[in-house]
This record gives sequence, structure tokens and C-alpha cells, in this order.
Amino acid sequence: MDSRTRPLSALPRQRIVLASGSPRRSRLLEEAGFAAEVEPADIDDAAIRTGRVQARDVAPALAHLKARRVAERRGQRGAEPAWILAADTVCERDGEVLGKPQDEDEARSMISSLAGRGHGVITGWCLLGPDGDRRIGRDVAWIEIGDLPTGDFERFLADGLWRGKAGGYNLPEVLARGWPVRCEGDPQTVVGLPIARLAPLIRAGMRGDA
Repeated sequence: MDSRTRPLSALPRQRIVLASGSPRRSRLLEEAGFAAEVEPADIDDAAIRTGRVQARDVAPALAHLKARRVAERRGQRGAEPAWILAADTVCERDGEVLGKPQDEDEARSMISSLAGRGHGVITGWCLLGPDGDRRIGRDVAWIEIGDLPTGDFERFLADGLWRGKAGGYNLPEVLARGWPVRCEGDPQTVVGLPIARLAPLIRAGMRGDA
């Protein structure tokens, strides 16, 4: 039995540094067979205002920035060279980039503005090699949210479940709460890491494939 037919649990885990504190991204990497060393970049992307840059370009650019920042910090302290994966997710509404809300009022306004219409979700990534080799990309999904359940929406906001999430929500959470949400595309892109598409790219990079 070779590595192509062995069950995932039997394969050796490949170590990678995840430049994100997101437990969702870490879990997706672990489930794909990677041992993730979590080292978030010290960059508050909720405070970044992107101006007129298109949403499809914002997410990969932020991911690249975060990967470079973690690589820089590791170099300063003499850490062992490693493959670094960074990812960033933004929402796009009528050409406007929506990142992570900074407070409850902004979360209420942001999520309310998405109800009864569709919006894009873009996750960009950067895989940075020990030798500086970089692989950057993005994936896009389309989300439609119906009328928000008023009472549960207010509880969602009061419980702070909007924190740290592009557009103010996380797809599995709101689906579990019964919100009327439809996804076209890869749900993992909305969660924050299209791992089915990324895993082969990560392994190819680690093998040194062109």
C-alpha cells in the first residue's frame, strides 16, 4: 500500500507554521494531515482600511503580508526555517471590501447590510517557503442570506460571536442556528481555508515541485 492509498490517519504529518490564530484554520490543516505550529502575525487587519483596492486582491495581499511578518519574526529570534501558511478572508458587497467588524455596532450594521441579498467571500493565501519561495492564490464563494431572525440575531451580537470574522459571521455557526443562508462554492473558503484545494499545493511546495 503506497501513500496514495493509505488512510489519512496513517500518513506522517507534515509540519507547517500557520500564521493565524484561527482555530478553524488550524483544525482544517490537522484534518488534512498537517501538524500546524500556530504563530499568528501581530497585524490587526480589522484596523486596516483598504481604500479602493478590489476585494479579490485584498485577501491575497493581506495573507502575503502576514506570512512575511511571521517569517521576519522567526528570523529575528533564530527559529528553524519552516514553511509558513497565511490566509485572510474578506467579504465583498457591491464592490466594497468588508473585513472584520471592530465593535458590536459595526457588526450589526455589517451583517444587516448582507441580509436579503448576495455577497462574495474571498479567501486569499500565501505559502512561504524557507528559501523565500512564495505561492499566492485565492478562492471565491457566493453567499446569500435571507431575512435575519431578529431575536437570535441580537443574541448572536450580544454573545460576541461576530468577533474576528470577516463579514461578522461564520458559516457553520449561523447555519447551525437556523439562519437562512445559501452557499455557492466551497464552504471551506467561507470558513477561511479552502483546504481541499490547498493541501495538494502545500505538499507540492514541500516536495519542491515546480
